[in-house]
Amino acid sequence: MTGTATFILIFLVAFVLIGGVVMYLSRTIEHGEARFDASGRVITDEEPDHGEPACSAKRAGPVDKTGTEQ
Repeated sequence: MTGTATFILIFLVAFVLIGGVVMYLSRTIEHGEARFDASGRVITDEEPDHGEPACSAKRAGPVDKTGTEQ
């Protein structure tokens, strides 16, 4: 093998190994960012309970005098 072919082979092997390590770490490490209040406690993102279930939106359009869409 020539020097250039050896260099290319080593580069490709290193590239694949580094890519594998990056993929492993991206799947095992939790992503995100922790937020803290003034006292140093972690702020959690909890959904507020509004008490009512969500409902679908109504279609906007022309309405006649009886209140139904035309």
